[in-house]
Amino acid sequence: MAAALVWTPVQAKTPKDQLIVGMNMANLTSLDPHNMNSYESHHILANVYDTLISTDPKDPAKILPWLATSWEELPDGTIKFKLKQGAKFHSGRAVTIEDVVWSFRRAVKLGLLGAAYFTEWGYTAKNVDEKFRAEGTDTFVMDPAMPIAPKLKLYTIARAVGAVLDKETVLKNEKDGDMGRGWLASNSAGSGPFSLVRWNPNDIVLMDRFDGYWHGAAKMKRVVVRHLPESQTQRLQLEKGDLDVGIQLSSADIDGLASNPNIAIDKIPGAGYYFVIMSLKDPDFAKPEVRKAIRYCIDYDGVNKNLMQNYGLPAVSYIPKGIPGYVEGVGNEYNLDKCKAGLAAAGYPNGFKKTFLTLSSPPYAEISTAIQASLAKAGIQLDIRAGNGDQTYGPMRNRQFESGLGRSSSAVQADPDGWLRTHVYNPDNTDAAKLSNLLAWRSSWYVPEVTKLMDEAASITDEAKRAKLYAEVVKKSEEAVPSVIPVSQRVDPYAKLKRVQNYVGDATWMVRWDVVDKTD
Repeated sequence: MAAALVWTPVQAKTPKDQLIVGMNMANLTSLDPHNMNSYESHHILANVYDTLISTDPKDPAKILPWLATSWEELPDGTIKFKLKQGAKFHSGRAVTIEDVVWSFRRAVKLGLLGAAYFTEWGYTAKNVDEKFRAEGTDTFVMDPAMPIAPKLKLYTIARAVGAVLDKETVLKNEKDGDMGRGWLASNSAGSGPFSLVRWNPNDIVLMDRFDGYWHGAAKMKRVVVRHLPESQTQRLQLEKGDLDVGIQLSSADIDGLASNPNIAIDKIPGAGYYFVIMSLKDPDFAKPEVRKAIRYCIDYDGVNKNLMQNYGLPAVSYIPKGIPGYVEGVGNEYNLDKCKAGLAAAGYPNGFKKTFLTLSSPPYAEISTAIQASLAKAGIQLDIRAGNGDQTYGPMRNRQFESGLGRSSSAVQADPDGWLRTHVYNPDNTDAAKLSNLLAWRSSWYVPEVTKLMDEAASITDEAKRAKLYAEVVKKSEEAVPSVIPVSQRVDPYAKLKRVQNYVGDATWMVRWDVVDKTD
C-alpha cells in the first residue's frame, strides 16, 4: 500500500507534502547506525534515529541538546547525560536509559565501523559494561577509559554512531547472537522524525513522517530518496521540477544549474579531504622515498582549478590555515623533476604499475583520471578500478589494496584533532584491531611517536598547548612521509528548487529533513 503514494514521473511538480531527493545510492550498503559507511547513509540515519546531542548545521562547533536535555563534564573526563522524558520510538515504546546504555554498548561490542571511534578512546567489548552505565532512571554515564578531552567525544557521538536504538525491537529480530545486525542492515528501530518504510538497494528509500515525534511532526508527510547515479538525469529532473534536491552532481551540471532562476546551489565546506592513499603492505609504497616522490608527482593546482571548483578547496597539509596547529610551508608541492629524480633514486627510473581504487560517482572518477595522467608522466601506471562503496572502500577497510582515492570526514570541525586523527592516528597496527575509520590504520602507516603526541594533545584542555602538540604531529608526520596525501579540502555541493524552504546542508552529513517545507 505504501508504494501507491510514491511520486510518479508524469507530475509536473513534486507534491507539496513530499520531499523528493536524488542521489547516487551505490555506496549505501547498510542502514545500521553502528555500521554507517558513507555520506549517503548519514543522510538517511540522521532522519530515522535520534542522538543524545546534535551539532548546529550553521555552526558545527556548537553542540545542542537533543535526546539529552543537558550534560555534565566532570574533571576526570566522565560525561553524564540527562535523558529527555516523553520521547518515543517508532514502535510506540518510550525511549529509556536502558535503550541508551544498550545502544552505546552495542556500538562497541559489534566490532563494526562504529566501534573504531570508541576504540580510539580506550573502550573495548570487555570494559563497556562497566564504562557505559545508567545512574538512576534518567542519567546515562560515560566513564573514561583513557584521558580524552570530553568535547572530542561529544562531537563524535552527535553523528550516526551515537544513535539511540529501540533495544526491544532490535532484539526481537536478533539471530544467532548478532544483536540484530542482519535485520538492522535494511530495517530501522529509531525515534527520529521519519520512520523507514522501505529500502530497495540502488533504487529507492521511502520514509514516512512519524507523527508522534517528540520534537514536533515534520512538515513533509513523506521523503522519497531516489537512486539517480547519472548527474545529467538529476539535472534534467531538477529543471523540470520533478526533483526537489539533487546531490552528487557533476561540476559541469552544477555550473549549468546555477543560472536557473528556480534553482539554488549550496556548498558546504567540511572537515576532511579528497585524498590519495597508499598501502604500506605493498612493498613499493612501504618505502618512504617512494611515497615522498609520489607527493611531488600530483598536479594539485590542475585538479583543484579544473575539477574541484564546486567540490573542494586547495589543500596543502592536514590542518588548513586558520585552524590551530597549522604549520606554514609544510605540505604538497607539485614538481615533476623532483618526482622523477626521487623515483629513480628509489630504484624506479621507469616507474611501476599499481591498481587504484575509486568510487564511480562525481568527482571521484574525474580526480582519479587526472591523478592517473599526472603519475603517468613519471612512468607510474595506475589501473583504475571504479566501483561502489563495498568494491572500493571494502578492500581499503580490510587492508587489501594497493592504492586509491577516498574522501574523509570529521565531526570535529573547529578542532585540529578532527583534521588530523583520521589521517595519521594508528594506535594498533594489527589486522585484528579493525580500526577501519582510521586511514593510517587502513594503509598500515604506523608511527608510534605521532600516536603518542595525538593522545597527549587529546587529553588536555589548554588550547595553546594543544595547538603546539598538533603542530608537532604535522611535522613528525611529514618527516615519516605519510601514506595519505590530501588533494582537496572537501566541499559538499547540492542543488535544490527554490520552492524548497529550510533545507540546510550539514558539514557532518547529518542533514535534517523534518524542518523542510515547500511553497506552492
